[in-house]
This record gives sequence, structure tokens and C-alpha cells, in this order.
Amino acid sequence: MKKPKVLAAFLLLSLTFFLAACGASGTVEPDMGNGSSDGIVEDEVTALLEQMDSNLYRYTVNNQTDETMTYEFTSGQRYDYTISNQDGDELYRLSAVSTYMQALGEETIEPGEKLEYEFEVPSNDLEPGTYQLNAWLTPQEGPKFEAETELTVE
Repeated sequence: MKKPKVLAAFLLLSLTFFLAACGASGTVEPDMGNGSSDGIVEDEVTALLEQMDSNLYRYTVNNQTDETMTYEFTSGQRYDYTISNQDGDELYRLSAVSTYMQALGEETIEPGEKLEYEFEVPSNDLEPGTYQLNAWLTPQEGPKFEAETELTVE
């Protein structure tokens, strides 16, 4: 009777690892370009948050050092962002309304490469005005590489 239990446990564990691997890769789009970009400071890891379309934003972490950077994560979440009003009151946080697969993972940025995450901001719940949009990495340890920009809702 032990063999069926061991086999079932093995299959369940294998399925869990397979699903974790599938779920962890959906949000990262590494860029294999040459790493040259306006506003990049050599020998630093920098972060940039830019508006791509009306509600579409891109958060980028650029590795402009000579070292490979590896970040470890405790879930499928790789970044987070908030929207705050002019008084600094937080109105929205992505991780407060999202769920993530609970699986260890890591992201590696080679020298001259970058990680990019694109996301849509739910501005339809905001009154017209100017807001602060902040984004950052969510590694288990180390720097978060926060970036910010203004968000205007008309």
C-alpha cells in the first residue's frame, strides 16, 4: 500500500513544480538589447516608469553594471505599484487586489540588459486630477528600485 501513496505524492509534487514554473513566467519580458538608453547612468542599476498609452505604463529595471544581478522572490509577484493623491494618501495598491502563486523564483539581469513590466492603471475609479504613480521590484531581499511618475486623469 505504500507504493501508491508515494507515487501519488510524487505526481502531486511534480504537478506543483510544473504549475509554478508556468505561472511565474507570464509577466517578465527581458530585453536582450544593448542596454543603451537615454537617462541611464553607467555602473548603476536604475529604474524607469514611463507612460506608453493612455492607461498603459512600463516599469523598467536596467542593469548598467559589469555584474549579473539576481533577485529572489517568494511568489509569482515581481513588482508592485501604488497610486497616491497630491496629499500622499495611497488610493490603490496592485498587491492589495491581486493574488500571486506562492512559489519561489528568481530573475536575473545580465550586464547591459533590463527587465520590463507593462501594466494598465485602473484610472476609471479615480476622479479627474493629478496623481503619483510609484512602481518597484518585490524581491525577498535587496534594493527595490523604485520609480515614479505623474498620472493625470481627465
